[in-house]
Amino acid sequence: MILKKKILIIFKLCLSVGLLTLILKNTDISGTIQLLKNTNLKFFLLALAVLTIQTLVATIRWRRVLEHFNFYSTYVKILRYLWIGLFFNQALPSSIGGDAIRGYYLCRGGSSVRSASLGILLDRLSGMMGLVVLVLSTTPLLFNRLEGSIAQWGVVLVAAGMLGVISVIFILDFLPQKLSHWRIIRGLYALAFEGRQLMFSKSSGSKLIILSIIVHLLSIIAVMVLAEGLGLGIEWLGILVVVPLVTLFMTIPISIAGWGVREGVMVVGLGYLGVMPEEALALSILYGLLMLAIALPGGLIWLLGDHSSGLETNVE
Repeated sequence: MILKKKILIIFKLCLSVGLLTLILKNTDISGTIQLLKNTNLKFFLLALAVLTIQTLVATIRWRRVLEHFNFYSTYVKILRYLWIGLFFNQALPSSIGGDAIRGYYLCRGGSSVRSASLGILLDRLSGMMGLVVLVLSTTPLLFNRLEGSIAQWGVVLVAAGMLGVISVIFILDFLPQKLSHWRIIRGLYALAFEGRQLMFSKSSGSKLIILSIIVHLLSIIAVMVLAEGLGLGIEWLGILVVVPLVTLFMTIPISIAGWGVREGVMVVGLGYLGVMPEEALALSILYGLLMLAIALPGGLIWLLGDHSSGLETNVE
């Protein structure tokens, strides 16, 4: 198991380095560096404030998911655990390291491993559903701006593929029951059942989708602010349709904290909208640095805080 994890980390590292190297070879790196040097710090701080608001909204969403499993705690405690998770997502080679840390604190507070795992997975799933809704709603706008049928249908296939994956997740418990002796299959059954109960509930499903869309819209606003700080003349509609696709690809755990994948999708996506590669690369790098900056408070909370008390929960 340890060997497999090491191989996976090496693979992610090689992929990130390889993608970044490929992008740099086809980009005027001196132009990118110059753009980064001329970044207006005020705009970076403003974007940081936007992502702070995003973290606060994401905490509201996760709290609602946890309440589905009868977890009740103060908003501040859940915010602390979420922020620590953000830090470890950036600090650890694995993109799911932060989720493991969140699950650790939930279990330390008295929850079962099953409930903690489902609470985190369904939070991720609700975020993915909001993202897919946003991508599907903006795809017609992007479709009309892209040149070439390959790029146009590529966007459609990505959006349709993610919709298909989510649809399959909700029916996993219809797999043959004879497979239930495998622990992972039982986990998939539970994820599908609890996912339908949560996401298709009149009282919570629509609220979670709306909160997720708000979370992603705040990412878009942050990138718009960064573009202004770099002095790029990118139309807001271009950022509106490209950033959700960037986020979508970053959810695939194949690189180190999204590095390489984010830059590649940003350069290609904005390139189809007429943005120069060095401009798109500078914007992507600045966005990556912004995500590192917003995660730093989680590291301070982890170092300085006392988390031994956990959540006040009703254990299933």
